[in-house]
Amino acid sequence: MAQLMLSHQIEEMLLPVSPQFHSCSVNGKKCTANNFTSHMSSLYGLCYTFNSLKSGRPLLYATLSGKNSGLRLLLNIERDSYLATNIRPTVGLAIIIHDQKSFPFMDDFGTTVQPGISTLCAFRKRKIVNLKAPYETNCTNRSLDMFNSDVYAYTKRACMIKCRNDYTVKRCGCTPPEFKADAPICAPNDSVLCVYNSYEEFGASSEKESCDKNCPEPCEHVEYETSFSYSALQPESFVDHLMDFLKSNDTSVDRAIYEPLLNMTPSERERYIEKNIISLDIYFEDLSYEIIEQTPVYETWTMIGSLGGTFGLFLGMSLLTILEFLDFIFARICHLLQGLHSGNRHTGTIHAEF
Repeated sequence: MAQLMLSHQIEEMLLPVSPQFHSCSVNGKKCTANNFTSHMSSLYGLCYTFNSLKSGRPLLYATLSGKNSGLRLLLNIERDSYLATNIRPTVGLAIIIHDQKSFPFMDDFGTTVQPGISTLCAFRKRKIVNLKAPYETNCTNRSLDMFNSDVYAYTKRACMIKCRNDYTVKRCGCTPPEFKADAPICAPNDSVLCVYNSYEEFGASSEKESCDKNCPEPCEHVEYETSFSYSALQPESFVDHLMDFLKSNDTSVDRAIYEPLLNMTPSERERYIEKNIISLDIYFEDLSYEIIEQTPVYETWTMIGSLGGTFGLFLGMSLLTILEFLDFIFARICHLLQGLHSGNRHTGTIHAEF
């Protein structure tokens, strides 16, 4: 509960809006904090998922590729409210692009976005289809009971992290908040003293090798390939917008967050923007997607037909050889019989002359 209270709230992170200024938009239309669903991360605390299946709201769909039809966010990370820590002494946001049925493993695979920068994230969808046994992939369609929600599908990555969490529960006697286990939730001091160390230990343990063998690939899953580009922000534009907000009667965002700007010099206000404000655009590079599908070199009936043809060739050759031997034996017998018959007639004639 304390971690929730100390975490950043999406309502406060989104910049104040105006008719010409949207801090959240998708397909050019305004979105709000209601489009985000929260979940806990042992490393980052409170995380937010945009357009989640768990939200219960109608899903939003991209209609065009390019940043003008993607998700645009203008966020304040409130740098001064960060707690000093030696575990991850950084500031900014971690983002991950994932399928709606895949759990977002922020701690392991999140990409960091820094303040004072406009970040463009373009991504492409890739669908992978694997083969079941008896093929080497031996993919599976099984479920994975490890999360506090049943909307997430099985992946090999999730299976490996479940094994790691089982190791953590055995080693530390508690579970990180994002996972479901028969153990209490790890307190912050548990994470510092035990959990993160158990992650490193698992990578070199025999449990990891055993888990790798017991976690086959899913028969079908979706991945996203991302590419990033960056540019600088214009601090003056953000300063003017925030000062207009402070002069208005707008209470959609906690005014106390931005009131320190009133007592700053122009250069200090620009420095505030560079230290706290993030512009993030996330969009499809192309609405078409790539399908990587495994196909067998030989289908069952193809293999049977190929073997049948091979056996037929050998059987045909064998039968031909047998017939040649029979023909040779028959010709030899005929030749012998003919020679014997000719010899008997010659002997009788000589006997008659005597």
